[in-house]
Amino acid sequence: MLEAYASALEILFQPVNLLVLLVAVISGLIIGVIPGLSGLIAIPLLLPFIFRMPQDVALILVIALPAVVVTGGSISAILLNVPGTGANAATCLDGYPMTQRGEGARAIGASVTSSMFGGVVPVFFALAMVPLVMPLILAFGQPEMAALVLLGIAFMGALTTGSVTKGILSGMLGLLLSFVGYQSITGIHRFSYGSTFLWDGFELIPVVMGLFGLSEMLYLAMRGRSSIVQGRLAARFSDVLEGAKDVWWHKWLWFRSAVIGYIIGVIPGIGAEIAIWVCYGQAKQTSKYPEKFGTGVVEGVIAPEAANNGKEAGALLTTMALGIPGSAVMVILLAAFMMVGVTPGPSMMEEHLPLALMLLLGIALANIVGGVICFLAAPLLARVASIHLDFIFTVVMIMILAGIIAATVSPLNFIVVLAFGLLGLLMKIYGYSRPALFLGFVLGAMFESYSLLSVKIYGSFFFARPIPLALFAVIIIVLALPYIRGAVSRIKRRSKGV
Repeated sequence: MLEAYASALEILFQPVNLLVLLVAVISGLIIGVIPGLSGLIAIPLLLPFIFRMPQDVALILVIALPAVVVTGGSISAILLNVPGTGANAATCLDGYPMTQRGEGARAIGASVTSSMFGGVVPVFFALAMVPLVMPLILAFGQPEMAALVLLGIAFMGALTTGSVTKGILSGMLGLLLSFVGYQSITGIHRFSYGSTFLWDGFELIPVVMGLFGLSEMLYLAMRGRSSIVQGRLAARFSDVLEGAKDVWWHKWLWFRSAVIGYIIGVIPGIGAEIAIWVCYGQAKQTSKYPEKFGTGVVEGVIAPEAANNGKEAGALLTTMALGIPGSAVMVILLAAFMMVGVTPGPSMMEEHLPLALMLLLGIALANIVGGVICFLAAPLLARVASIHLDFIFTVVMIMILAGIIAATVSPLNFIVVLAFGLLGLLMKIYGYSRPALFLGFVLGAMFESYSLLSVKIYGSFFFARPIPLALFAVIIIVLALPYIRGAVSRIKRRSKGV
């Protein structure tokens, strides 16, 4: 085994491979910053070029690029409230309010540090825990997946700074919107009203751009603000270091979130969208001041950013060890593996063990390189918040248009962006939770599919299995906790005569 590790390090640190990794990291960061682009779009564009490349060079290229996309996506989420990828949506909740207070550099410092180490530490989990992970993967069937997705949905009541009821109602609206279109298992069209455009439902990218990006720009314009940050902004490198220190002061939150992200990444078919909301929800519910979440607390940046990078190592491990893609990006990587003559599965861990270990170590190195680049550039990037809003609005609209053109095929998605932008504006004005709506929208279709398959395979009592029952117990606690806390705080106020 030690020889395999030595061979993996020797392959990774060859000069050509390091140069390819650097190019892939820079490309991944740029792609992440642009809303609508992602590794899922970028990697297929690389596939035609890797045919004639050596195995190690080709695989480093396609593994390093998606490893840092979410790190780049956090920058636009923090500075502009436009998540670069769906996995950065939770970062908007507290990252953008920090920018509005003039703490954009600190937020970027916390985000980059959390992402960087969140992508590195789980790699060592993956390297050390291969024998322990396999039974967990094989234990998750359709009922377990349905219960896990439902756990993510249960956090929607926690994703609001005001009324818990408004948060749940927002999430329910998101669930309703996720049911638009054709249901492949039942063969039924829902809410399409004869429109072929709605057969596939609403696409994720236009929804997230309208709900967060456009609605925020409209809200700022409505309030007559000249820039995101009012007054003079002094973004110093010391502010970035302050963000890095925040990760240290909240190291157990960071570690817990990275572990949760890794575990969720290991389970096939469960993406970063669940990991970030689960980690954000647990960060809020274990905080001493949960009411401050959503107003610009650094813990709300640390938790989701540790999770969205932490899941990469778990997803790659599942893909290599079982040949089962751990995420949508890993589906494309399966094709890349086969194109260079490597067949994912148990045979890969035996016949190509040094190459497999090199890929895991490559994720760690890519996160370190990407983190250093973002860390050094953070003070300059943070000054975006002081630019006049007219220019910011133009840039955001161009980014939204470019993202839609790159990621979708129908011009009608521009109408979807506008509709969700107006919906997001109304929700912000009246105190409803946009993140809860987005969470319900993302997870609704997944829950529906897993539940229907579970009923067909296991019958109506599919949930009567050990893992789903344990997850349902956690779900009940998650749903009840906000109400219990509210009742306790009211009792305390009454006892003090307030």
